[in-house]
Amino acid sequence: MREEIMNQLERCRERARALTAALAAHADARLAYEAALDALEEARARVIREGLEGRNEQARQAELLEKCRPEEEAVRSARAVFRVAEANLEMARTAERLERETLQTLRALLGEEV
Repeated sequence: MREEIMNQLERCRERARALTAALAAHADARLAYEAALDALEEARARVIREGLEGRNEQARQAELLEKCRPEEEAVRSARAVFRVAEANLEMARTAERLERETLQTLRALLGEEV
């Protein structure tokens, strides 16, 4: 039974490393998403400063969207990566918590202090 606890302890350590990696990936994705949002805001401001040629508001908005298309796409892409990172982080947290609970159960079965 002690060998099983040692194996479970190693699985907990692996899950903790995976959780740490997921936290780092999540932080990186969040920073990239925020940077993409900032770049879009800057691009919109630049285009507006340079002037829009549309005859009415709808035409100006269409021109603004067209001129900021690369930044808009970068934001969508960064947001998608961020959402995946959020999901991966939640799965890593759940897996780590389950491994820890399993270890505590094994320890309790042996009568060790949890």
